[in-house]
Amino acid sequence: QGLARRRPPQGGPAMELGAVAPTPRVEPKLDPASRAAEQVVSAAKHADWGPVFVYGSMTLPQTWDALIGRMPEMQAAKLRGHKRRTVACGGFAALVEQRGGLVIGQLVRGLLPAERRLLDRVVDDGFELVEASVRALDDFEGEEIQCTTYVWREEFEDALDGEADWDVEVFTETCLQEFVEMCADVREAHKADRLSDEELKALAMSGRQRRAQAI
Repeated sequence: QGLARRRPPQGGPAMELGAVAPTPRVEPKLDPASRAAEQVVSAAKHADWGPVFVYGSMTLPQTWDALIGRMPEMQAAKLRGHKRRTVACGGFAALVEQRGGLVIGQLVRGLLPAERRLLDRVVDDGFELVEASVRALDDFEGEEIQCTTYVWREEFEDALDGEADWDVEVFTETCLQEFVEMCADVREAHKADRLSDEELKALAMSGRQRRAQAI
């Protein structure tokens, strides 16, 4: 004769009479200091690190789509005391200080820490991240907005292509495709850092298949 079965609570699996119920998982108790530290780490993973002012290749939607897979919140803004120029090798826009200068760009908000790190990885070593203050393009008397931006290092002045402003049409025609591909590669490499060996192998195989199809 079979053992009697208890009726499972709320439609759960049947359990034989006399069987030992599994011990529920108990989360370890944290002291106040450890709990506070855990909250800080959790908040940092999902926090907005503040707005960043962009003025060249990162004003284009194609680059954001390749880099982070979405279009972040952007607002037209102006930065005074600077001038935009062009990096000779690569055609990127560069920002340099200039009295009386004015640069129009986009203020990007809502980037997660991982997305900000991706942005840092596609920025050339000739740039330096600095604090800045901008105003919305259509705001003539409003408060300045604190942000960060990338300026060209003075020691690399010789790498700039004359005094002319950066030309978005020229960049789009001659350099955009290569830059978009680089953004996509950086994003894939970032994903690969968290993949297992089998997942990495599958990623490499899919990349080879795409290249073979392109040929």
